[in-house]
Amino acid sequence: MSLQTTSEPVQDATKQGRIAAFDILRGVALIAMASYHFTWDLENFGYTAPALTAFGWWKFYARCIASTFLFLVGVSLFLAHGRQIRWPGFWKRFAMVAVAAIAISA
Repeated sequence: MSLQTTSEPVQDATKQGRIAAFDILRGVALIAMASYHFTWDLENFGYTAPALTAFGWWKFYARCIASTFLFLVGVSLFLAHGRQIRWPGFWKRFAMVAVAAIAISA
């Protein structure tokens, strides 16, 4: 009796594929967030009118981006974990995000 090896990837029959619509929506949300922050940076460095992003359309745009992004994060968390969270992986990712947020904010 011998073992045979193959270079083909093993397919997990229980694992479902990614949902392309969520990946596209996440990408759109990230591009929208980058466009808002680019405008915010232009304002911060004095290239646009002061308080441009604090009122009106830009404030509404920022709130829509944030709420869409957080909604997608919540749906993705549910799809990834279902009714059971794998705590070690969750805390590892949480720590990475927290460290990045502290580094950016410092």
